[in-house]
Amino acid sequence: MTEVEELRPVPRERAILESFFTQLGIFSFDRAKDYVEKEKDNSKSAGAAGAIWAALLAALAHLAAAEKAYHNMTFLGQKMGGQSFFSRKDSIRTIYTSLYNELRKVVTMGRHSQPGSASYLEDLLSHLSEQLCHFTQARMEMADLYEKMHSLGSQKSINSDELVTTLEAVLHKYSSKFHHPILGRVEESFQTEVDVVTQLLRCQAQVSEWHFLPALLSLHGANSKLTAWGQLFQRQKETRKHLFGGQSQKAVQPPHLYLWLQRFQAALLAKFSFYFHEALSRQTAAADMRALTARTTPDYHGKISSFIRKHDASNVSLVFDNRGSESFQGHGYHHPHSYREAPKGVEQFPAVVSLPSGERPLTHWPNVIMMMGDRAAELNTLDKVVHFYDDKVQSTYYLTRPEPHFTLVVIFDGRKSEKDLHIAAFLQEISGSLRNSKPFSTLKPGSKG
Repeated sequence: MTEVEELRPVPRERAILESFFTQLGIFSFDRAKDYVEKEKDNSKSAGAAGAIWAALLAALAHLAAAEKAYHNMTFLGQKMGGQSFFSRKDSIRTIYTSLYNELRKVVTMGRHSQPGSASYLEDLLSHLSEQLCHFTQARMEMADLYEKMHSLGSQKSINSDELVTTLEAVLHKYSSKFHHPILGRVEESFQTEVDVVTQLLRCQAQVSEWHFLPALLSLHGANSKLTAWGQLFQRQKETRKHLFGGQSQKAVQPPHLYLWLQRFQAALLAKFSFYFHEALSRQTAAADMRALTARTTPDYHGKISSFIRKHDASNVSLVFDNRGSESFQGHGYHHPHSYREAPKGVEQFPAVVSLPSGERPLTHWPNVIMMMGDRAAELNTLDKVVHFYDDKVQSTYYLTRPEPHFTLVVIFDGRKSEKDLHIAAFLQEISGSLRNSKPFSTLKPGSKG
């Protein structure tokens, strides 16, 4: 390639590519697809460069269609067979594999040009195609991960750390593989998506270990990136309104993946607000705290308070078993270099939340701890409600375990039936929600979870 050829601008093709990837970056998949198909039909380029250009435009149209299917999660949980192309469970992998093969051909076409005759355009298109091959591979790995996450929706417990490790490996593997400035929107979108999913799953694991500050930072990081991502839709709405006027154009709706990430974040915020209620309530007035938690979905504090009033419960507590946790120091944030002796005896079982008074019922605590030990096998099934009546203190206890380190306890004065369906249903509802596995089943569009 001569120096003149290398420096020669190709404004038209480059402008078309930049416009296409801009559309892709704001999730206008149909518009992006129509744009390159129209350009392919109108293209008059001849020779080797023209053939490569036409081949890449065709591949880009398929890329837009693949990205639409990916972001709308239409490939999840599909059964084998059927009439629809998307009814095959491996459809998204099939689509991206086919796209990968198309892009490899464009790379090969560029490399097989006559020595010395390859133009700047041929080199550019070949180079971009090679980087897009890496992008399609990254998409396939992420699609596999979403398939796995969706399948976890029916499980009682989820190992979020394992999913985080997979995501970190994907990000490390592909973070610098599609870095060309023309692909800037694609790279940014990929990075944001993986970062948000990683931070949300990391938050899930951190809340389940009752680690306040790390969970707070993960939740805040995910929220900041989701907010910035959401502004793309807002800008698109404003642009459409400015260009076309009135209400003649519908605002572009965010794809299912983005909406799911928002819902998953909301579920984690609700759980975080409940598990760290005491630490958070120190920062504001009680009335303000009630108003803030009432906005979470679900409002665990409000639901439990309502249950206590309706059923005249003496106490509802969430108990944390910190045995074996050397770093445990109590509610909220503690300086990493501050020292506190490891808790012993009943102090190994602090109340994360205790309603209605905010203080754990000390006279009942030995009974609660004894039952957590004696009935551990039943509680560890994570869906069993354990019942116990103590004649000495004339009290009835119900226990269930939402996740390994936490036990939900309801205490009533007097005798209550083991078969009280309202109490069992309430405990199973709260426990199932705190487990936070249901959001994974809603990855598939139309799922209620």
